[in-house]
Amino acid sequence: MAAETVAANAGPLQRLSGEVTHLLASLDPTSIFGNSEHLVRIKSFGEWTISVNLIYFLIASVVIIWLGFMVAKRMSIVPKGRFINSAEFLIEFVRNNVASIVKHDPKKYEPFLLTAFFFVLVNNLIGLIPGTHPGTGIIGGTLALAVVVLVYFNMVGIKEKGFFKYWAGLVPHGVPAPIAPVIWIIEIVSMLIRPVSLAIRLFANIYAGHIILGIFALLTGLFAEATIQGLGAYIAASPGWAILLIAMYVLELVVAFVQAYVFSLLTAVYIDSAVGSH
Repeated sequence: MAAETVAANAGPLQRLSGEVTHLLASLDPTSIFGNSEHLVRIKSFGEWTISVNLIYFLIASVVIIWLGFMVAKRMSIVPKGRFINSAEFLIEFVRNNVASIVKHDPKKYEPFLLTAFFFVLVNNLIGLIPGTHPGTGIIGGTLALAVVVLVYFNMVGIKEKGFFKYWAGLVPHGVPAPIAPVIWIIEIVSMLIRPVSLAIRLFANIYAGHIILGIFALLTGLFAEATIQGLGAYIAASPGWAILLIAMYVLELVVAFVQAYVFSLLTAVYIDSAVGSH
């Protein structure tokens, strides 16, 4: 009881360490299936379980489908309303700055690139809602997205060039025959590394943002609590942490868009490499 009283009367900075430890444990980024404390068990399937992160992936999918129907319903020659204008701006942005990277028939790949952009974006934005566990916040979620990209750009490359020509084309023209097998193996390894780097880049930025927002939110709450308790030394700092938290939220909104852009941009680069000539 005495220890609990001391803990309750401790200042915000003294209590921060324990709160951060709890925050990091709740995020659990290393598990492919998310935090074991946040699993939803499906009795009909025996021991099968799904993570809350996967549920948010499904929620993001539903949101994107709903947005697609809404945009299609309200689309007109002259866009009207903030919603349709914002949607058209983002669609045109992806077309002009992402899909255009693919030199060979870019319109063919616009649906996939738009889906990749909006799926990552919606998941990132969901992650800014306190208490959520979006798929882009764990390495398993981003790796799953990256594997989809890997399968897709190889499939379109094979469809465009043919199975044997595509895989043989990994070796640039003019490479001496004796070292061609070595170059081919290096290219295969490089191809397999692409989804790993794609997944880590997205995960690291989103996870770091979650930690930063979480810490700032904890500091804001702890200092506000100290202010309410009348600990005068912390009263002046309480509004400052609240302002910093708002600023970090604005910054993370920008990061959410930037990371969706980077993910779709690199996807376009990989598609262009697969369907283009070496």
